[in-house]
Amino acid sequence: MTAIGRRYNASFQQTMLRIKDPKVSVPFYERHFGMKLVHRYDFPQWKFSLYFLERPRDAAAAALPSPGTKASEAYLWSMTGTTLELTHNHGSEEDDSFSVWSGNCGSDLPAESPLFRAGVVRGFGHIAFNVEDVYAMSAALEAAGVAFQKRPDEGRMKGLAFCLDPDGYWIELVKREEGLFPEPQNLSQTMMRVKDADRTIHFYRDILGMDLVRAMHIPGDFTNYFFANLTPAQREAMADPESAEARAAVKTLWQPVLELTHNHGTEKDDAFHVHTGNSEPLGFGHIGFLKPAGRGEGLLIAGERRASFSRLPRRRPRGDVQGDGAGGRPLPQEAAGRRHEQPRIRPRPERRAALRGCAGPPREQHRPHAASCEQATGSSSCSAAPRSQACAPTFEERGPACAARQRHAVSRLFGSLPFPRPGARRARGVRPTADAATPGPRVHCSLFHNWPRSRHCARARARLSSASPIHARSVPAQAQTCTH
Repeated sequence: MTAIGRRYNASFQQTMLRIKDPKVSVPFYERHFGMKLVHRYDFPQWKFSLYFLERPRDAAAAALPSPGTKASEAYLWSMTGTTLELTHNHGSEEDDSFSVWSGNCGSDLPAESPLFRAGVVRGFGHIAFNVEDVYAMSAALEAAGVAFQKRPDEGRMKGLAFCLDPDGYWIELVKREEGLFPEPQNLSQTMMRVKDADRTIHFYRDILGMDLVRAMHIPGDFTNYFFANLTPAQREAMADPESAEARAAVKTLWQPVLELTHNHGTEKDDAFHVHTGNSEPLGFGHIGFLKPAGRGEGLLIAGERRASFSRLPRRRPRGDVQGDGAGGRPLPQEAAGRRHEQPRIRPRPERRAALRGCAGPPREQHRPHAASCEQATGSSSCSAAPRSQACAPTFEERGPACAARQRHAVSRLFGSLPFPRPGARRARGVRPTADAATPGPRVHCSLFHNWPRSRHCARARARLSSASPIHARSVPAQAQTCTH
């Protein structure tokens, strides 16, 4: 079965981070990592702004539209790359006490760790850039005044480094093959911690349609799973995720991957839950997937709070009435969270079944008058549809002999199912000759539960009274009076 995300061509498109001051954070990423501001949104009524930054190829950077324009918005929601979405809540730059949570401090660390923080469990980890020379890049950043969490020669893992952005988010520097790209760096990953490896793999691979490109196991400690959205050609060239070649193969990708870290044993701890960053303490917000506008508007995938979906809005083409067709906007019913409903003039399914002569379930549990139905028909069940206690028995409850005649009469009166819409001309062109007071056979109005009762009682009496003698003779004497 094709994954939902792959069916709709959804791809990893953004990582959202809350920041304190865009005048500091945006130039930081542009100056040190070659990122470009591709678009921005300002919402003064809600007091926040969004800044979308991309690390484009150098050849394409000059053609980018100016941020904040219609062209840049169209580019943002049709791009094939991945962005950082920096969210600024207005006024935070003037608040000296404001700070964001990097995601790397938590109570799941030993109490003696400098990163221990009570009341929260680590979740988001870092973003990363691939560079040709980690040592040279680290020295240049440090010379420019960038702070470091870990230098290349510190800690257990040599040759990689973690610098800090102005808000304290960790940025990993990872070595890639020399000469692979002319650009000095590329945005290469977003790392998040997860609780259950099996459920995570199923969600990102089998539902979102991402490819598992690498699995790095540290026995007795943790496992890193790397996911990417690959083209068919990249998928063919990618090595087995468990092989040693997968490490080098992942670094040949220009686009970022998701690095999902599973600390062994957390899946067995019912009390363990990673912190999403969307409640105190605030920091990381979400990752986002973009699907091209067109097929399957309104893609919704449940079960993962950190994933959001975006699309380029399009107008609904004429004739699209289902709300999920190509390029359509949701109908008013769908916008309110309701399914599209059939015209109310159509009878309920159980009514249609009754008119077709299908026997229904026993009615003792539905109507107090089921006993009288049993006395009249000699049967413990009747084929009429359930009605309220105030409703009188139908023809079928008065005797099985008139059930077929009633269905035939109703068919001649109103035509085949579904019943015509309000305002439609009378079936067969036969006009009634009697007024509403004309005595005639009773057709129970609950069969047409969405139509005005008085009008149809009058029409039914008039029509059947002028019908052929066989229909007049088939009406029981006790049914000659309309109760409406």
